[in-house]
Amino acid sequence: MSRSTDSAPAPAETESTSAETTASETDVGTSASGEANADATDAEAPLLAARNISKYYDQSEGFLDDLIGDARPVRAVDGVDLEVRRGETLAVVGESGCGKSTLGRTLLNLESVTGGHIEYRGEDITGLSGSAMQPYRRDLQMVFQDPLASLNPRQTVGEILKAPMEVHGIGESDEERTERVRELLGLVGLKEGHLDRYPRQFSGGQQQRVGVARALTLSPELIVADEPVSALDVSVQAQILDLLDDLQTELDLALCFVTHDLSVVRHVADRVAVMYLGEIIETAPVEELFANPRHPYTKSLLSAVPRIDPAARTDRTVLEGTVPSPADPPSGCRFHTRCPAVIPPAEWAGTQAEFKSAFTFRNRVLGEEIDPEAIRTRLSAESAATDNDAVATRITERFVPDTDAQLPANARKAIENAAARLANGETEAAKTTVTEAFPSPCEDETPRDTPTEGGHVACHRVDPEMPGDPDVL
Repeated sequence: MSRSTDSAPAPAETESTSAETTASETDVGTSASGEANADATDAEAPLLAARNISKYYDQSEGFLDDLIGDARPVRAVDGVDLEVRRGETLAVVGESGCGKSTLGRTLLNLESVTGGHIEYRGEDITGLSGSAMQPYRRDLQMVFQDPLASLNPRQTVGEILKAPMEVHGIGESDEERTERVRELLGLVGLKEGHLDRYPRQFSGGQQQRVGVARALTLSPELIVADEPVSALDVSVQAQILDLLDDLQTELDLALCFVTHDLSVVRHVADRVAVMYLGEIIETAPVEELFANPRHPYTKSLLSAVPRIDPAARTDRTVLEGTVPSPADPPSGCRFHTRCPAVIPPAEWAGTQAEFKSAFTFRNRVLGEEIDPEAIRTRLSAESAATDNDAVATRITERFVPDTDAQLPANARKAIENAAARLANGETEAAKTTVTEAFPSPCEDETPRDTPTEGGHVACHRVDPEMPGDPDVL
């Protein structure tokens, strides 16, 4: 099978490179021992590596925005270290908006890097321009989330698949390239007669097959697949996943599989990297991750995976609080504002659940998520008292339900004081009250990467040098 590459939807991305035949041609003259040594090195070294890479987006749109607006950049990817090895499938998972798609595009230089380095086979390819990057496009390709948007509507499938070969000078003639297109269509389960059809004439699953075929036209070593099945029906998803698995085995491809669907991950991945708010917080072999997740965020994601067998179901961990903005991520551990296992201060006398309840209230006060006047209006509609004491009481009943009566006395007093200050319109004083009453080590220090079985996790509770009982997890 000849190698293939995927062209991207934008013209700049669609330009793959014609200069890529040199590496394979030059290697022909090497000695057998040299090839053996190279193979051994390749087996140990990552195929593609990200070293502390970041991608920030500037929000300012002009002089006035810079002068009076919020000029903080959106930190979509922030200090990520990641490796993809030859022939493996690495899944990058997380909630929508966590930065995983941006990470995938940045790995292939489809997005410019703000900081850090990207290495392919040990070579630094960070920030290479279109022409300088072109030789690497042949080996590094992408399958996009929206198959129709990534295909040129004015070109037939045959023209779409031949375009990368023409850019890279593959094939002696148009007839030879057309024959290659026929092979690719058969490889992805399409018919030869589909060659002259336009993308709009295909179903969603067939369009994604065309996208996979385009990614294979130049025989790449690695494909980044960005949510390749999220827009497809379940039965079609299975077909595309089986296709990618078969192609990986047949062509010895490496896959970086970007998805939010952990039920898919278990069946396709060798290793998993869990991403939250621009950072990788846990990596592990797929079976280890599903059997023994270490990070509270990973546990919450896994608890949401549907299971047919009732015996295999676990209690759902529902994350409370608002997802922070990547333009203003929380200090310390970025997950601490939603973490069910956030570490209490040493002097805390209550339970973990009680501290989590109080800490969630604190974060809502700090995020100004509690609107006392809206509560006052609601009380009026219920023909109830609307004085400040009534508003404060409703705040505690609504935002610290049930647990309030069980909280330690000093914690309950702090919540009541904060609620009273909110009702009085003293927002800053309420913020000071909850900040002083409910601190946590998780907000003070960024968690270190702690080695685990086949991976690492960034969580204070797993770090033996930090306070907090890991058994709480």
